[in-house]
Amino acid sequence: MARPKVSPLEKRSLKITFRVTEKQRQRLLTLADSCGTKPGDLVRTKIFKGHFPATRLPKIDEDTYVELKKIGVNLNQLTRHADSGKFPFGIDKTLAALLRQEEKILRLLLKDDSGSKER
Repeated sequence: MARPKVSPLEKRSLKITFRVTEKQRQRLLTLADSCGTKPGDLVRTKIFKGHFPATRLPKIDEDTYVELKKIGVNLNQLTRHADSGKFPFGIDKTLAALLRQEEKILRLLLKDDSGSKER
């Protein structure tokens, strides 16, 4: 089957070129890869729609999944204790450690796209 014809108004026939540093180029390529799109499409979406395309979440391996499941079970147990009024000694340190671990996992899963403030 042939590709459908694009109307002259929708056809992208003009080219715009701009210069970037090597660091900016690498960042653009990384962002485009994490969104599953081409760099030109990424820039076009950001400029004309005002936001980046949604990022694809990377597939996590089985070990990471098992570890996240264990953390979830522990948090569920701690929540039950807290709801019943029983606060184990040192719970504040444990919760702080879990929050730090959660932030670390999220950074790894999202490939630390913290440089992009305008999502």
